[in-house]
Amino acid sequence: MKKLWAVVVSLAASTVAVADVVDNPGSFNLTFDSGILKIGNLNPVAIDQLTIAGSVDGGGNVTIPAAGVALPDFVLTGTPIGAVTVRFVPLSDGAGSLNPLTGDATAAISFRVRLINSLLPAGCAIDPINVALTTGTDGSLTGVAYSATDGTVTYVENSFAVPRTSNCGLFSSAIDSQIGLPSGSGNNYVDQLHGTFDAIFVGS
Repeated sequence: MKKLWAVVVSLAASTVAVADVVDNPGSFNLTFDSGILKIGNLNPVAIDQLTIAGSVDGGGNVTIPAAGVALPDFVLTGTPIGAVTVRFVPLSDGAGSLNPLTGDATAAISFRVRLINSLLPAGCAIDPINVALTTGTDGSLTGVAYSATDGTVTYVENSFAVPRTSNCGLFSSAIDSQIGLPSGSGNNYVDQLHGTFDAIFVGS
């Protein structure tokens, strides 16, 4: 009887362990309509045109292909060489998690930031910048849990570091000084990055 009971308990535990977190896994577009990015000494930049395409499996594992991340360029003004276009380029596919029952959600991706100006070498960039978003608390920031009612979510990140520029030629020091690079963990952030999934994922 004891052996039979042990087998029953073991089977029950195994069933719980492999239970799906997401009842309706599949592809999604996550569109952000507000948020703030702060790097080093730069003024905060509004994020209001960011779209991420990806998928989530039954276990709540999120996959974000690099090609599915579309960040708009912005222009850095007041530099010694005039306006510099700042372009975020994903270095690899991103990954994350989504639990519709608890609202916990994460998303991590690495970027190269290209700095574009006629006086800068083509390879002038800042990399890598490794961003790990969460709906929980990171540093002094706290996000808002995913809602299985309307598909909304709010991420934050207050831990990523930003290295010095590379391959920027004679202007490396001037750019680093203006931006405040390297900029350590805690000096940079993504705050109140609010978005909506076009597919509402649920769990049970």
